[in-house]
Amino acid sequence: MPIASLPSQTMALLFALLCFITSKTNAFATSRPLKSAETHRLQSSFLGVAQTPSLLLDDVLRGNSTAASEAVGMLTEVRGTETMEEYLSDMTPPEMNDFPLWARLPGMAKVSRRARQLRLRRLLEISTPTAEDESEDSEESKNKRTRRALFVLIRNIADSDNYSGISEVLSIAKRDAADANVSSEEMMKRTPDLETPKYEVVGSRKGGFEIRRYEQFSVCSVTMNELKSSGSDRESASKISNPQLSGASSFGALAGYLFGKNQDEKAMKMTTPVLTVGEGDEKTMSFVLPSDYWKTDTLSDAPQPLADSAVKISSVDGSTRAVIAFGGYGGKAQTKSKRLTELLESDKEWRAVADAPVTLAQYNDPFTPPWKRRNEVSVLVEPMR
Repeated sequence: MPIASLPSQTMALLFALLCFITSKTNAFATSRPLKSAETHRLQSSFLGVAQTPSLLLDDVLRGNSTAASEAVGMLTEVRGTETMEEYLSDMTPPEMNDFPLWARLPGMAKVSRRARQLRLRRLLEISTPTAEDESEDSEESKNKRTRRALFVLIRNIADSDNYSGISEVLSIAKRDAADANVSSEEMMKRTPDLETPKYEVVGSRKGGFEIRRYEQFSVCSVTMNELKSSGSDRESASKISNPQLSGASSFGALAGYLFGKNQDEKAMKMTTPVLTVGEGDEKTMSFVLPSDYWKTDTLSDAPQPLADSAVKISSVDGSTRAVIAFGGYGGKAQTKSKRLTELLESDKEWRAVADAPVTLAQYNDPFTPPWKRRNEVSVLVEPMR
């Protein structure tokens, strides 16, 4: 019987079988050899002599969270070394235009390694943060961010209780990246179990923004142009960073203060969110202090920053704010701020306080993928007269 006259279902099965055979024969050919003797030793120790990081990753993409745990262990063992970069480079899939058209067909990820790699590449494109200054971005910097996004993804899969494969994760990430409306209940699920400023929702609006009344709380803050070029702030920044936040030096200085680099040498509990106001050298980043120091008469009990530190502690008065929540990374803040301004201009009950700056709030740690992140932009509002 000529191939052209075969039933369509049979043709589809034959095509899937051909793709499956192709993926198997290409599996070892497309695994890039690792370079160093140290890499070979660790590869043998974790994976067995015949296994490579890219093949272990394929087990992860199939839906094997145990393989993800093995991969996290392998990467953690060599964290901060060139060997880790070699592993992640070996795991990173080719660019989108390097994949054949058939790899894009629905269902192919179940039978084809290349189709799974394609979906991973698409997921990495969605989940890799952009550079703060794209005009100064380089190819190596992009690749480094991609490798980090891959590590975050593998770690997240390892911690997941209901992971079933790369296709499902990609579907979730695409919905979030498309800015589909995310319910307040879903955003609460994305919030870490840490202390956060207290508020009540006094109004909800179409378009996804809320009017909230916040209680008083306290913060420790750093303004970029006040950071010292040496001393305790820079020392903290060199040891602690969050690459998902712009202003990594500010983050390091604040984290150092919170973790005990203060006059009392007292470590405090982590809180959420991280707050950012302003741009460029005028940008101010703040951490929320533990609730022990939220009242005016208890703020003086908070540990004082070191003498050579730019960290300052202050009280934030109770206020009413309009808030829009969104997933992904904080890079969307400018777009969301514009949207919030537009919505307030057409609101009949509330308006933005004149010249009030927009505040960006980011709730999650650097190992949270974008489709599980909670961010917000907010501005002070007052009732319409």
